[in-house]
Amino acid sequence: MTLQVAFFVGSDVTSHLAVNAAVRSLATEDVGIHLFHTVQKPNPAAPRERRDLFFVEHQLTNDVLYPHLDAAAVAEGPYYTPDALARMDPKRITVQRLDNVNSPDTIQELRRRGITLGFSVRCYQKFGADIIQYFSAAAGHSALLNLHPGVLPAYRGVLTYARAMANSDAHAGFTLHHINADWDAGDVLACTTQPLDHDRSVLENMIRHHRAGAALIHEAVVQTLGGERLLSVPQPAAEARYYTHATPEEMTVIQDKGIRLFRAEPVIGTLVRAFCADGGSAARAAHKVLRDAVVGAGILP
Repeated sequence: MTLQVAFFVGSDVTSHLAVNAAVRSLATEDVGIHLFHTVQKPNPAAPRERRDLFFVEHQLTNDVLYPHLDAAAVAEGPYYTPDALARMDPKRITVQRLDNVNSPDTIQELRRRGITLGFSVRCYQKFGADIIQYFSAAAGHSALLNLHPGVLPAYRGVLTYARAMANSDAHAGFTLHHINADWDAGDVLACTTQPLDHDRSVLENMIRHHRAGAALIHEAVVQTLGGERLLSVPQPAAEARYYTHATPEEMTVIQDKGIRLFRAEPVIGTLVRAFCADGGSAARAAHKVLRDAVVGAGILP
């Protein structure tokens, strides 16, 4: 029987790259893929640098690149827009927007589609008791898992890559863990780390590691297909640390260490290479659209 897998996907660029990589890696597996896209809204009261980060990390992909590529119907590159993924294999891949992961309609849809394995990829919504219970009881090998950008339990919460860089860590990475009632506190299945490049920005480092995160998803799916239980271990409570959004004082410390949250030009280059088929006219047009948007937002001169 085909394994039905749900992805609850945030709106940030790292998540979209990781999910694309995971979908590609599962192309030959007997799985149905259901992408539920959630949206995080910008905070107009946030400091300017965080608003600029949000534009580059979230809006540049969803509000600029995807509409451009879908309207132009250009040949996709290694990765696909959500609409293009839905067109690619409609019998195997479904895509829809989701306002609330905890609504009864969501759980009813999961049940209707026979989904027994779920992955949150920076979904930005806290999963409630009902949907956690659904996955715990859906099948013998069902699970609801979170792909967290940070090494757990030391880096729970947000801005974990920035914190790792501020702590002068040599490595950072992704952790795949069960979702429970507490943020980032569920039992850990696997963790992968990659070298941090301290000459690059926080966002660039996250983007560069997205394939390693996707590999954790792939392995969990393959194990489930093989009838294996997803073995996990509790997080050592004594080692846990939770990071909230950085205060202005904390941001000053991060910046004083020469750490930049993002650089727009490398992100633009990554998006063009990922979503455009070649270095020809389609890639040049996409690059212009993206750069014009960043200039228009006052982020680049």
